[in-house]
Amino acid sequence: MPELPEVETVVRSLKPYLLGRQIVSLKICRSKSFPNTDKKTLILRQKITNVHRRAKIIIIDFANHCHLVTHLKMTGQLLYQAADNKLAGGGHPTKDFRDLPGKHTRVIYTLDDDSHLYFNDMRLFGWQKIWDGDQLQQELKDFGPDANNITNQQEVIAKLKRCRRPIKQAIMDNKILCGIGNIYAAEICFACGINPLTPASQLNDEQLSALLKTAPKILNYAIEFGGTTFDGRYVDANGKGGNFEEKLLVYGREDQPCTRCGTKLQNVKIGGRSTVFCPHCQHL
Repeated sequence: MPELPEVETVVRSLKPYLLGRQIVSLKICRSKSFPNTDKKTLILRQKITNVHRRAKIIIIDFANHCHLVTHLKMTGQLLYQAADNKLAGGGHPTKDFRDLPGKHTRVIYTLDDDSHLYFNDMRLFGWQKIWDGDQLQQELKDFGPDANNITNQQEVIAKLKRCRRPIKQAIMDNKILCGIGNIYAAEICFACGINPLTPASQLNDEQLSALLKTAPKILNYAIEFGGTTFDGRYVDANGKGGNFEEKLLVYGREDQPCTRCGTKLQNVKIGGRSTVFCPHCQHL
């Protein structure tokens, strides 16, 4: 599943092409991917005023204050194709990734300049919904801050100090912080010298403050490199992966030497997810 940097990369790729455009028609090829089909007319012939992200969710705003909301989940793709076949967007690659529309295309949008926006999803876990402003606010009201832009550090620290789960799980909880998945959680813990198994409530204010200063640095650094492509699970519209994989210090490096101390990196399961860490630099 793409994490915050990968979703942000998709948003930045799509935004220049979608701003100011209107959707003149849409075809829903699989209703499971677009559950509120009764609302589809709300976004037709409405000017697109913004394309942005909250957590791992892509939000397209319209002039009538409706929003097309997309969650890519594990295998989703949001791809723009101009009339001259220029591509933008990205997501999980498939063999027919750039064959548009393809067998995994779930929704097709035709824009007022004869370009198209495609929502593809091989495994059908992703979704698109239309929400009005009140519903958008209601759906997101329990979300914590985006982890690349933490404006109230003390509020997040207070939540973490009440949490008894391992710190790696805690920072992946959308109610505490948004946008962090398995890759970046491991990298953030390593950068702070915090053992990912440590209960969040056992960390002191200094450690938690360091973690909350480090998370935005790593995530924004990853955005600069177009996110992380690990085992080909995320690429842009032209099939090119993000370059942050080259910067990973622990994720995917089980049994390799720590870049700091040379100790062999270990892998443990936390919340059912593989977690690589250095037992020396991140000792309990």
